[in-house]
Amino acid sequence: MKSTIQNDLKAAMKSGDKLRMMALRSVLSEISRLEKDVRRDPNDAEILQIIKRERAKREESLEFARKAARQDLIEQNETEAKVLESYLPAAASADDVRAEIAAAIAAGASQMGSLMKALRDKFGAGLDGKMASELAKEALAKK
Repeated sequence: MKSTIQNDLKAAMKSGDKLRMMALRSVLSEISRLEKDVRRDPNDAEILQIIKRERAKREESLEFARKAARQDLIEQNETEAKVLESYLPAAASADDVRAEIAAAIAAGASQMGSLMKALRDKFGAGLDGKMASELAKEALAKK
């Protein structure tokens, strides 16, 4: 996965796509930091976590840019978030998550932790943790 990102960065540099370059450089920077911290090459799951974190940063910045009515920052963060999104697996839909929550509760999960673990096991990197947490809280509150 790292080599794919590096090759895409080279292609973005050749084409002059500055926003794509910025997004990919930030991901590669975080990957390098992780490599230094753990003293080994990161696996794909760790790289996906880094990409998710970077995308979340862009979405948070996007909210602040919208509040400040900064069109330039809005466009920059939207574009960078889309670039990062393209490296992530397809996200699980809310309906799929709700169905799995109902199945887990029927199987005996009554705590938030066990419910979230079941969701992570089922959906892996395709799970939006924030959405899953909100849906799980709703389901547990109804119980």
